[in-house]
Amino acid sequence: MKCPPVPPHEKERLAALDSYRLSGEMPVADLSPLVEMALHVFKVPMAAVNMIGSDHVFFAASAGFGAVDKRREVSFCAHTILQGKVMVVPDAEQDERFHDNPLVTGAAGIRFYAGAPLLSGDGHAIGALCILDTFPRVGFASEERERLSQLAHVVMDRLEIRRIGDLASRRGNEIHVRAVDPEQLSLLASTDALTGLANRRQFYRAVEATLLCGHPCAVLMLDIDGFKDINNILGPEAADDVLKAIAGLLSAETTAGATVARVGGDEFAVVLGGLSEAMAESFARLLLSKISSLHPLVGEDVTISASCGIAFSPHDTKAAAELIGDADLALHAAKISRSASIALYSPALRNEALDRRLSSLDLHRAVSNGELRLFYQPQVRLDDGALVGAEALIRWLHPSRGLLPPAVFLPSLDAGPLASVVGRWVIEEGCAQAARWRRTGTGGFRMAVNLFASQVRSGDLPKQVEDALDRHSLPPEALELEITENIVLSNDAIALDALTELRAMGVGIAFDDFGTGFASLSLLTRYPVNCIKIDRSFVQAMLRSPREAAVVSSILQMGRALEIDVIAEGIETEEERSYLADRACPEGQGYLFGRPMPAQEFEALLLSPSR
Repeated sequence: MKCPPVPPHEKERLAALDSYRLSGEMPVADLSPLVEMALHVFKVPMAAVNMIGSDHVFFAASAGFGAVDKRREVSFCAHTILQGKVMVVPDAEQDERFHDNPLVTGAAGIRFYAGAPLLSGDGHAIGALCILDTFPRVGFASEERERLSQLAHVVMDRLEIRRIGDLASRRGNEIHVRAVDPEQLSLLASTDALTGLANRRQFYRAVEATLLCGHPCAVLMLDIDGFKDINNILGPEAADDVLKAIAGLLSAETTAGATVARVGGDEFAVVLGGLSEAMAESFARLLLSKISSLHPLVGEDVTISASCGIAFSPHDTKAAAELIGDADLALHAAKISRSASIALYSPALRNEALDRRLSSLDLHRAVSNGELRLFYQPQVRLDDGALVGAEALIRWLHPSRGLLPPAVFLPSLDAGPLASVVGRWVIEEGCAQAARWRRTGTGGFRMAVNLFASQVRSGDLPKQVEDALDRHSLPPEALELEITENIVLSNDAIALDALTELRAMGVGIAFDDFGTGFASLSLLTRYPVNCIKIDRSFVQAMLRSPREAAVVSSILQMGRALEIDVIAEGIETEEERSYLADRACPEGQGYLFGRPMPAQEFEALLLSPSR
């Protein structure tokens, strides 16, 4: 167990904590609703406002806990106050800081933790608002981190109001004029400072109040598309101007009695009473249309668009937290849809969300238990049929569902936090296997490994690869890393630098599925690619479609002109092989030469006398 170090300025931090006059024996009544809100919003069994004393911790409010070890040395929150931001532990059993912690190994059985530091007025972290679960939870999104952080701000607002009230009662007229009036603090605690709209806390209360009236209502959640790019490219001031412009538009377009709020970084919410589904959807389309016509940035040609999720009461639910959550799920559906910018909540969305979480937990277990396997598909020279390499492909040997193809789990894996872990393992395993096969006498053998986007952008990929090559005494040219369009289209400087460094080392860089998406030919001159792979869709149609045949011929000619190797994927017939060989396609892979197979089977093929 890794004990949390004492933070700098510990004496001042403890003095700040003392100024709030909290007691471990007396919970703060005003904080209990916020803890309950955390339970509902994040769907967890435990939540607490945890204050960090000199050698112990105590709950200013809590829900869902039994007897808990409150020594500071075992506290997760004692680590959080050192972070300065939300700290997330997806699975404590897999975290070196906590795997042998009594809170993890004991009766509490903590597996998931997320905590936001509670900062006093002078910036000292006096504790944390935390949520916990007895099951691992991967993929705690940035939006969820933002909500937890906002809820922590509300906690501190209430503690500050309480502190000032207590100070006033003890000192009477000695309070200086500069002290903020409690009513003003209450207003500040319910208002978003940037836009002047209600914040998430106040929006939750507005939804509760609307539901108490018993009238039908709709909650609309809106999210700005591509807002991160605006912030990264044009800067935070421009991004703030966009947010303020949208806030003003939403306020102007909503009727009296509606509440408009900014509930996240680029997320807004509206609660409206008395709207039917058709009326709410029509109103949402009007809002999105007017948002797309905004031009808030002088001198910048920026197109703004948004997505919207809608949930209804009493049709979907009569509980405020669930109604807001339902609208969030609908927003997620709208964001990932390619055909619609508005989505209405349906129970299927919640089931899909549950399936995603269960799938994530299942996948986390698979990684922990070593259920992932590498299969290998042959790559051959087309002119003489020589086996020159293999592409390493992930499969999942599920304990109850058997061997699962990548389409079942790769999208979830690629989008989640396990991608970097699995990606590192694939590089290590692929290098080890390539070194083994090269030692058997196949000196020019090459291993192709697919990269996840998060690996390329991590910043340490070249070091990972260099270490793996050194461990297995493998020359750089024996490894080829395959990238896809979603990596190169991001135009990420970190990714470009990493790939350039790898290519300078001698490692091959291959562009997979070339020709199927939006990537332009100019990317081949910017990125250090030395190989392109013709997608199987072109190969399998080229004999019957002049258009696909022309695409294949063009890629081959371009490869020769740019001195880039070409591999054709999806070759299944001798006719396809012959057609490509006649046009000087150097290499190919596909079922004609072999399906993806376990290492032992591939080795038998590699060492076969017929080869």
